[in-house]
Amino acid sequence: MRGLPATLPILFVCEISFLLGHGLIMTLLGVRMSLEGFPSQMAGLLMSSFSLGFVLGSYFIEKRIRSVGHIRVFAACAAMLAVTAMLHGLWINPWAWLVWRVAGGASTAGLLMVMESWVSGESNNENRGKVLAWYMIISTLSLAGGQWMLNLADPGTAVLFSVSGILFALALVPLSIHRIPGPSQGSHDVAHKIKLSELFKRAPVGLVGAFTAGLMAQAFFAMTPYFGQEIGLTTRETSQFMAITTMVALVAQWTLGRVSDRIDRRKVILFMAVVMAATGSVISVAAAYSYLALLIVACLHTAMLHTLYSLSLAHTHDWLEPSEIIAANAKLMIWYGVGSIIGPFSASLVMQAVGPEGLWLFLGAAALALGMFVLVRLFGRRGWEPEVEQEPLAPMPLVETSHYLNELDQQRYEMQQLELDFERFSEPEEQGALSGADAGMTDKA
Repeated sequence: MRGLPATLPILFVCEISFLLGHGLIMTLLGVRMSLEGFPSQMAGLLMSSFSLGFVLGSYFIEKRIRSVGHIRVFAACAAMLAVTAMLHGLWINPWAWLVWRVAGGASTAGLLMVMESWVSGESNNENRGKVLAWYMIISTLSLAGGQWMLNLADPGTAVLFSVSGILFALALVPLSIHRIPGPSQGSHDVAHKIKLSELFKRAPVGLVGAFTAGLMAQAFFAMTPYFGQEIGLTTRETSQFMAITTMVALVAQWTLGRVSDRIDRRKVILFMAVVMAATGSVISVAAAYSYLALLIVACLHTAMLHTLYSLSLAHTHDWLEPSEIIAANAKLMIWYGVGSIIGPFSASLVMQAVGPEGLWLFLGAAALALGMFVLVRLFGRRGWEPEVEQEPLAPMPLVETSHYLNELDQQRYEMQQLELDFERFSEPEEQGALSGADAGMTDKA
């Protein structure tokens, strides 16, 4: 981690401990609900309540960060997560668990806001790309590592809930024993508002893609462990399945991101939707054939799924001015959050109706609906819609993110815009044509 600000390695150690605990408890809950005989719709409702808590926490905890500081809020949220994790093991009751999940979602939002605003405040133009890369790699590997930890003990006991609580508590230690200031505050708070209707007019695929990403990603994380238990996977196979299907995102985000930098991102999103719809429809056949076949088909599906929000965000940025990005990111996060609330419970209802394979039918149907929407936007009644000049994609971590990390990406975007403006100034003969293209950007839908 050479070249990073001195406080970030300390923060990244906290992030590792937190996300190990987060990855463990998210997988453990799905397995334990199946073992306890909870009906699938109750399991879906419980996991949707986490997303509800996350959305509420995103709104209310930011004020506490501004009033009492990053470190105090981090300590309070980590302590609350440790308490709620252990309460799951002490009181096995679905309605009590619903309360713990709402509190856990709000606390998770608080921890992510602290970490992301810290990362944003401590980054500059020279190290921004490196910081984003480290943040994404650590997030993905820690989340996958937590899912592997399901093998440490019997999920039918309270031990793993205690392990998760211990990991959340350990996340407090690095910040507590080092005398470090909070993150510096950037000077990029000025932003222009953008109405939801205007955002949909400019980048409808980005907005619908963000909603679908929340709908599918949270349904996957919430209900896949339950699915694994219902089809007879062992605890080791379930944890292995969750970890491997999560880690494929490291390769997929970079690969699909590079492709989307060269062609219209809507075409890439359409391709991803087709792959997800196809794999969602055949995965139950693969599961009946062998565990390896199930894993391969699921990896094809999740490689697309875990990249959908990044591409939707990048596509939206392509159609905006730099000053509009923060407001647009907030709206995309709200729609991602709405999808996250709806997804797990909706998937559980389909599973209740048709069986465990209903999870993948739900994911495939959501992908098919997205693909049809993108197809209409590309080949609608007005014919092939024009493309727009695209900026390089910045991969995003798999856990929910607040707007702070998106502000960090906005700073990278603004620097690229400055470089582009300089190139235009240096080539006056091309300036008129480029300016004309920019002026017509908002007329494309």
